[in-house]
Amino acid sequence: MKVRETVREDGLRIISGHVPSQKVHFELISGVGSAYDPKDKQGLLHYFEHMAFKGTQKRSIENINSFRRRNLLGSNASTERLKTNYYAVAVSRKFTILCEFLCDLYFHSVFPSEEIEREKEVILNEIARDNDQDNYRVLFALWEQLWTQNPLRMSGVGSVEGVKKISSDDLFSTKNYWYVPSNTIALAVGRVDHDELVAELNRHIPIDMVNTVEHGAWNDEYGVLPQKSEIIIELPQREKAIFFLGSKFPFYKDEKNDILTKFFKYLLVGRETSRLFREIREKRGLSYALEGGVACDFRLGHYFYVYVETLPQRVKEVQELVKELLMKPFDNPDAFEETKEWLQDCFTLNPEGLSDWIGFIKSALDVGESPRRAERFLPRMSKLISSASLEEVEDLRRSSLNPEHFVSVILKPE
Repeated sequence: MKVRETVREDGLRIISGHVPSQKVHFELISGVGSAYDPKDKQGLLHYFEHMAFKGTQKRSIENINSFRRRNLLGSNASTERLKTNYYAVAVSRKFTILCEFLCDLYFHSVFPSEEIEREKEVILNEIARDNDQDNYRVLFALWEQLWTQNPLRMSGVGSVEGVKKISSDDLFSTKNYWYVPSNTIALAVGRVDHDELVAELNRHIPIDMVNTVEHGAWNDEYGVLPQKSEIIIELPQREKAIFFLGSKFPFYKDEKNDILTKFFKYLLVGRETSRLFREIREKRGLSYALEGGVACDFRLGHYFYVYVETLPQRVKEVQELVKELLMKPFDNPDAFEETKEWLQDCFTLNPEGLSDWIGFIKSALDVGESPRRAERFLPRMSKLISSASLEEVEDLRRSSLNPEHFVSVILKPE
């Protein structure tokens, strides 16, 4: 893959990744997400993302839906805590109309009044869905204990009270302030000519030297102990229990520690050959669903988690066993070598799809690096995997996991 970048005088970043594919992925990324929601209107940025597809100055919602059905292989949007992504995929020969379409949605949404309350109902259904799912309940409970002010403690979907307060004025002020070239990245990956991409975007996005944005900054609260070490949630009509453990995890920007974190994850809990899976499910039969790993939101913080579904009478046994296994040193060279070979195989297969190359570019952007870092990502990862040692992974485990920082969330029948 060949990566090129142009930064316009008004701050718009235009990035292309040339891949010999018959498809092209085009994405507009706004540097704002749910972390910027007003306190009394939690869910505003997520709601805005939904409303962007409801009509523009020249397209009705019917025109938008017709265009998507006829021309796009896929399209969607997602609201993260620090950014919002709008993307579409089409065959390469349709890139010009794809580019114009997405720019129109991104910069010229008009939020028709008849759609505002209707889409609120959709968001309220999404909130209700999340609140009714046990895995979301334990996740929200964990977040609330790990952080006090950091936006990681909040659900990006929003709150019922917050969504109900959102008005059309909120939507327009959000667009006018945040959806400007200086706060936008345009990313195209596929059979893309960079100069043609720049020319195409210049046709659809006028130069704007006036509007700039001010980004926030948050403390990751890494050294702060959790508010409570254990939360019990009792609910009716449940035949299972959930044990969910989490703790804040160090943020490693460098690729070496990123690879060591992958070893840590997969040796401990991230796959069927991991320690927790073998000991809890395979050896003792205490669970069917068991997963975990390291989740992150760059510039906000990371956390480690273990999720286990078990029978109610076994939940305390699982809790004690998980904590014991987490603190046991990595001392199995065979398991380490198996994981090393598996990771090498994974990175060998990674570049077979556009989504992988997109991920490489965006991961570089997330840590503040040049998108060109993606060009030699695979050779660097392969070299780092080969050079990793069991002792280094054990050092990371020992320095990253502290029982004083663990939060246990138990969901069980009343």
